[in-house]
Amino acid sequence: MNSTHRHEDAWVEHIRALWGPSPAEVGPGDDACVLAPARMAISTDTLVEGVDFGLDWAPPEALGHKALAANLSDLAAMGARPESFLLTLGWPPGLEDVFIERVLGGMHALSSKERLGLLGGDLTRAPGVMVSITIVGRQENEPLLRSGGSPGDLLFISGPLGGPAAALDRFRSGERLVAFDPAAAPAEPVQRLLDRFFRPPSQIALGIFLAERRAASCCMDISDGLAKDLGRLCAASACGAEIEEDALPLDPGLAGQDRRAAVETAIKGGEEQILLFAVRPGDEGCLAQAPVPLHRVGRLIPGKGIRILNAEGHREALAEPGFDHFLA
Repeated sequence: MNSTHRHEDAWVEHIRALWGPSPAEVGPGDDACVLAPARMAISTDTLVEGVDFGLDWAPPEALGHKALAANLSDLAAMGARPESFLLTLGWPPGLEDVFIERVLGGMHALSSKERLGLLGGDLTRAPGVMVSITIVGRQENEPLLRSGGSPGDLLFISGPLGGPAAALDRFRSGERLVAFDPAAAPAEPVQRLLDRFFRPPSQIALGIFLAERRAASCCMDISDGLAKDLGRLCAASACGAEIEEDALPLDPGLAGQDRRAAVETAIKGGEEQILLFAVRPGDEGCLAQAPVPLHRVGRLIPGKGIRILNAEGHREALAEPGFDHFLA
């Protein structure tokens, strides 16, 4: 590769060649893309250096993978089928072209797996690396919403909790993910935990399953922690919630913590990108056919607020929320 840096038009050509023909009627190269009329679900998410990740935490491919995976999780929470996306990339002068190529490579590997086409986007100079994606999906069934839950509905989550938060602590203490293979997570336990921060499990099949079966009364993805996001789901459904402490599935990466500390990490830690949803009592039988393992962790209750049912049978109010970009 040449030591000189690409100019913007050359980057556009590199990205167009990487993803190939656009699925849009009018794709990259014009001032906007043109989509055929359809019922679509659209979401956007942005990762910013120094806020959401450190440049040296992991190989660049991991960042590209995480940026797209976070958007896929949002569509899964709606029960939509992802089809295409818009990409905005910003980076500072002096950053080597190969770094951006590798970010794109990690993103391309995931988009190929999920069969996503690139619609277009924008490139810019920025004080640090910034990756912003707007994802478009086809809403083939009625969308899953945060509203619609009722007291008595059973609460489920679609994976273990606390791994990304534990990984974040390790990154901040100086540990690093040494390699990222888009096809598979590493086998070594600590590296696997660090990898989990960048590789949330795919939720698309589960979201479509819940929408097709009309199984969920309400649904959202967990990105800012179970406590904060469950609070949002409860507010939208005008009810409270009770979580059973012993029912919470803990990430294997929390094994070194005492149980109380691990549970706190699981409840308040963010970056999970798994689904949280409720099911009417008596309807949970259909979940046996779900495409991923599910965990019943509690129920919706009358009133407001979230309480924890601990191992001794005592109920405690959950007072502190999870992550907030504007309060961190």
